[in-house]
Amino acid sequence: MITATLQTWLDSARAVLRDARALAIFAGLYALLLVTFYIFIATREATVWQVLITYAFLVLMPAEFFVFQSAIVEHARIGKFSWRQIVRGAIKLFIATIPIVVIALVFWALLDKFQLRYPTPKAALAESLRGAPKPQPLHWPTVIFATIRFLIFAIALPLATIHLWARVSAGDIRTLFSGGAEASVRRIGGWLARAFASDSVLIYALGAILFAFIPYAVIFIKISPKGTKTDFAVFIAQLLIAFCFSLIGWIVTVTALSKLNTQTSIADVPQRAPSTPAEAPA
Repeated sequence: MITATLQTWLDSARAVLRDARALAIFAGLYALLLVTFYIFIATREATVWQVLITYAFLVLMPAEFFVFQSAIVEHARIGKFSWRQIVRGAIKLFIATIPIVVIALVFWALLDKFQLRYPTPKAALAESLRGAPKPQPLHWPTVIFATIRFLIFAIALPLATIHLWARVSAGDIRTLFSGGAEASVRRIGGWLARAFASDSVLIYALGAILFAFIPYAVIFIKISPKGTKTDFAVFIAQLLIAFCFSLIGWIVTVTALSKLNTQTSIADVPQRAPSTPAEAPA
């Protein structure tokens, strides 16, 4: 299973890197999303126009985000770009993601509420604020809650969301809840089982190295060149490297998980035995 999963991930990476046209389109959509985000956070609400721009970009950012994700999922599914279908898919992804966002907010509020019962000791907090070199004892509740947050918000919810995107893009949202409550619960349980299967987790872990850990290390690595121009050039190079790794890593991850979801869905379809007409008695 591990070999097949690695092969799926490598095949997705080769397909992404060999398709220059698709990669250029993805890069353009990703760059547009980042530029929109930068303008949104850089605009200050001082005038009426700036307030209007802020609200406009507040709507534009989710639209660009879901168009970007829909383009990846649709390209992984049909191998081409159909912009009308991509826009329809973006709307479906947006609607399907709303329950995930609500669940994330509920988990975040509950974790904050429970963590308040285990506050950091005041003495240790005061020592850390004074910058004393004396090592502080490890506060295990803080470590446990940080680990839970990482597992939920960095692994579980993104994995479930990507599989939900792949499922929704291939059909209608209403198909998730058709057939009554029992069928819906069974269908959602199967979707979660596929999302948290070992092959899905392995693909996501490999992709996270590219789209999260390497860009983080590149951005925050300390390089001290001599000269302002050299410093600026190094900073631009770091941004470009982080941009490329995060873009390719995310595309490969979503593509591989979408293909894996499609393969699993096909394998789960029961094969009906061909009906043979009954022979007439002699």
